[in-house]
Formats: sequence, structure tokens, C-alpha cells
Amino acid sequence: MKIIEDFLEKLDNYFEEKKESEFYLMVLAVVAVFGLISYSYLIPITEKELRKDLAIQKDLQNKIRAEESYLASVTVNGDQRFKIKKLQSEIARLKTRYSDLKEINEYSDYQIQTLSELLFNERNWGKFLDSIALKAKKNGIDISLISNRFINNKDSFGHVLEIGVECEGSYKNMIRFMNEIEESELVVDIYNIDLESNKSIKANFKVSVWGINY
Repeated sequence: MKIIEDFLEKLDNYFEEKKESEFYLMVLAVVAVFGLISYSYLIPITEKELRKDLAIQKDLQNKIRAEESYLASVTVNGDQRFKIKKLQSEIARLKTRYSDLKEINEYSDYQIQTLSELLFNERNWGKFLDSIALKAKKNGIDISLISNRFINNKDSFGHVLEIGVECEGSYKNMIRFMNEIEESELVVDIYNIDLESNKSIKANFKVSVWGINY
């Protein structure tokens, strides 16, 4: 504290010896030096900060213009959510369409599985011939002959197989046997029935099988 007091006292004594004009000149000189230092060091820093602030301001303005442009592009009749609502509606429509197509696909699979029984191929042919023998055994019918002939039908659906059956059994069993053949999963038709009555019924008939050619 003593050093500072001595310095201030010397400074005061120094200025007392000077004229008033010299005092003001020295003050102006100090101000000028301070101004020069401020200009040399503070102004560049201020300009740098100013350029930085201007760059930030310009970036913000660009972002604001971009947001305004986007809002203008999605706004219809004053509704800023118009296109969002439209997109949500389209998504809901597609979900419904997908659900409908899924149901159609499941139904198609079911129909294909059902129609597969009508497809004429060796597997279904063999299954049907076996079923005739099983139905005959079930109803007490003795089969003496089963013949089969492929019908070359060019139509997509038609008469594809002709089967001849010669058998013998009671009248009641014979009627039940024929009914079960006609109730088969395949589309069949019994025709050319020839019955001989003795102690039992001897039957000779043909079975027409209809199916899908592929």
C-alpha cells in the first residue's frame, strides 16, 4: 500500500508542475495510445465475432426458408398435415388391400386343394379304382372284373375315364354299392346298367369319370 501511495503522490506532484495545456495533451496522448491498442487488438477480435454471428444468422435464415418451403409444399387449403393424413389414409388402404388379398389367397388355396381331387392323373385314377373294390367288399359285392380305359378328351373339363364293372350280390347291396360309387369325391356317372336276376343280382355297368385335364 505504501508503494502505491508514494507512486500516486509522485504522479500528483508531476502534474502540479505542468501547465494545464500540457496536462490535457498528455491525457489525449494516453487516450490515443489506448485507442490505438484497442483498434489493433480489439477490432480484429470484434470483426471475427461479427463474421461468426453473421454466418450463424445466415445459416438460421436458410433453415427458416427451408422450413417455410417445406410447410408450403405439404400445406393444402391451410392444412399443414394434409399430405401426412393422405399418406396415412393410403397406408390404411394398402393394409385393407393386403388383408383382402390374403383372404383371396387362402380361399384360392382351399379351392385348389378341393379341385385337386378332380385333376385327372394316375394317382387319382388309382385311388378311385381302389375305392370301387373297397366299396364292393364293404357292401358284400363280389367283383369278377374291373376294366378301365382312358378317354382322350381335349377339353379342359370332361369325360376322362371309362370304367367297366362286372359284379354279383344281393339287390339291396347292389343298389347301395352303386349309390356309394356315384357319391364319390370325383364327378362320376353310372350308365349302361345290365342286371340279371337269379338267386342274386349279376350286374354289368360302366362308370364315367369326369375331371380336369391339364
